[in-house]
Amino acid sequence: MTKVPLYTKDFLLHCFSYLLMAVSFYFLLPTLPTFVTDVLGENADKVGYIIGIYALSALIVRPLSGYAFDKYGRRKLFLFAMICYAIVMATYGLATSFVFLLFLRLVNGGFWGIVTTGGGTITSDLVPDSRRGEGIGIFGLSMTLSMAIGPLIGLQILKETGSYQFLFITSGILCSLAVLMSFFVNHPKISSRNNKLSWENVFEPKVLKVSMVMLLLAFPFAGIMSFITLFAKELSIESTGMFFLIYAIGVSIIRPTTGKMMDKRGPAFVMLLSFIGTISGLVLLSQSTAEPGFLVAAFVLGLGNGIVMPTLQTMVINMVKPEKRGVATSTFFSSIDLGIGIGAFFLGNIVEIFSLSQMYLFCAIGMIVPALLFFGITLSDYKKKSKISLETANV
Repeated sequence: MTKVPLYTKDFLLHCFSYLLMAVSFYFLLPTLPTFVTDVLGENADKVGYIIGIYALSALIVRPLSGYAFDKYGRRKLFLFAMICYAIVMATYGLATSFVFLLFLRLVNGGFWGIVTTGGGTITSDLVPDSRRGEGIGIFGLSMTLSMAIGPLIGLQILKETGSYQFLFITSGILCSLAVLMSFFVNHPKISSRNNKLSWENVFEPKVLKVSMVMLLLAFPFAGIMSFITLFAKELSIESTGMFFLIYAIGVSIIRPTTGKMMDKRGPAFVMLLSFIGTISGLVLLSQSTAEPGFLVAAFVLGLGNGIVMPTLQTMVINMVKPEKRGVATSTFFSSIDLGIGIGAFFLGNIVEIFSLSQMYLFCAIGMIVPALLFFGITLSDYKKKSKISLETANV
């Protein structure tokens, strides 16, 4: 039997475009916390606010964007959101107060919500059904690679120029290149013009249990996004970028095989590996006192977290019809936004009471909850709904 091609021109262009946009995002991950504390003169707990408001803003727009992608098609809305995202990224240098920075994060997070919902939805359109897990995993590598090089380049730009303004403008230029590349992607015409704006068309209840697992798994990721730069500084580690590089190497090693394992063996085995890796990585991180342990923790976390996104996202896509992929994807990514948003605020308060290392240990202990939810409830729900979805698609 002939293997259905995965690496088409459109799929590769889409992945590279998303890579550039994601690199611009990761430029700011290790640099915005120091911008808040060193330039704007705010306390460390305020860093959680700039991460939290970004995620919660994306959460607000995702349901409507998922509906819009399903009703009106993918191309125009996706390109519009990418253009707006690029403009906002270039204007971060105008922030001279914490309040104005929060406003920019609010606006930017909204466009991020549209772009990432569209990116995931378009990926599911471009890859063949028989290789969906593999395709989504490969697409996820664009985010992984951006995580490896984005923080390093961002920190290097800041080190060489000493200018946050130059950093922000460079980020906007990268986004503009991503927009240009996206213009050459032929998006499949999948839409349902008869869909009316209703609760069923902005929220997909079929994927609620999978999304709840993702929400809880986003908590420790919020802790990494918000505070890893400050934790590295506390340990006298100069380059936070190395953490993200080693983390991304771990993800890159595991992710290409994750999709294939998901397609062949189902989600139970791969998610077990994920929970083991993530819990171990968080415990190692909490006990780190110097750079070697810090980087080992990054690698183990990469192995664990590299499994989560493609596995759960493939589960979500497998549970719905093609014309519901947009709203299902938005529901799934909304759970990430909500988890990161709540997690950033909550963990920021934890840091004020306890230490950063204790916060990461609490995250490790808390991973027991999503593990119980996944193996106790979500897995059986997925098996039932994915079977029904497959039977419906074959009618």
